Amino acid sequence: MTFLAKLCAFISILYLIKVIIYPFFKPVSKKQKKHVRMYMKERKNVRFKEKFNSLKKEFAFKYVRNLIGNAEKTRFQKIIDRLDLGIRPEEIRINQLMYTSGAVILTVFMTSANRLLGCVAAIFIVLGWLYPVEELEKIIEKKDKNISFEFPSFYSMVYYQYSKSVNIYLADVIKDYIKNAGPDMADELGVMLDNMVYGEEYAIKQLKKRVPLHHIIKFCDIMETRLNGYDNISQMSYLKNELDEYRIRALENELQKRQSTNSRIQLILIVVLMIYIAIYYLFMVLASLKMFQ
Repeated sequence: MTFLAKLCAFISILYLIKVIIYPFFKPVSKKQKKHVRMYMKERKNVRFKEKFNSLKKEFAFKYVRNLIGNAEKTRFQKIIDRLDLGIRPEEIRINQLMYTSGAVILTVFMTSANRLLGCVAAIFIVLGWLYPVEELEKIIEKKDKNISFEFPSFYSMVYYQYSKSVNIYLADVIKDYIKNAGPDMADELGVMLDNMVYGEEYAIKQLKKRVPLHHIIKFCDIMETRLNGYDNISQMSYLKNELDEYRIRALENELQKRQSTNSRIQLILIVVLMIYIAIYYLFMVLASLKMFQ
């Protein structure tokens, strides 16, 4: 019995040493070192980006705001609001100036080497000016396309919920749908849910202002009419039929696009194969001629 007590005491001492004392002297594993280095590198990059963006924002606000007109400022602001970028229109202009300046330096360098290369490189000056805005517009176009493709399924849920009962809160329908929504649709519905704090009508108006697509504008108009106390189930049915037709057309277009892509790929593969066969027989003929010579 005394032996068992001593053994338990010894094991307890070893356990306390392992838990309390050993961690102070335990060397860090290579995996942990790698994770720490990666984390420190990422933090350093984040701090550098934050500092650079802060300096760029300050420079844009002080010096670049006089280089942008009211019309372009309004246009850039609409792009910023659409993508929820949290920047100023002047920052888009400074991006244009940075890309253009880089293109000018490249053109001067190429011209000093070869005049023809300099003329070709001058195209990048125009592209550098257009790139920042066009890239944002492409993101908006892609976002609108994804939302248009997914909106019919969201509206179907709204329609069936409202056809069952008039006393439906739109936020509950959004919460049910947002779990399975795509990234772009989920972002818009998330913003709409945040705006629900200020009222359903405000959220609907903000959605119409933020995403001015044909079917979404119709949807917002119908929802605003319902909030005013009018029963417009016939308009909801008409919009549902229209969205169903749109979804069918979109699926057919997508299928046709994939078929045409597959046909082009097959044609390219056939052409490559024919070129390979032609080259193979050409070498065979040349080898035969060498043998006879």
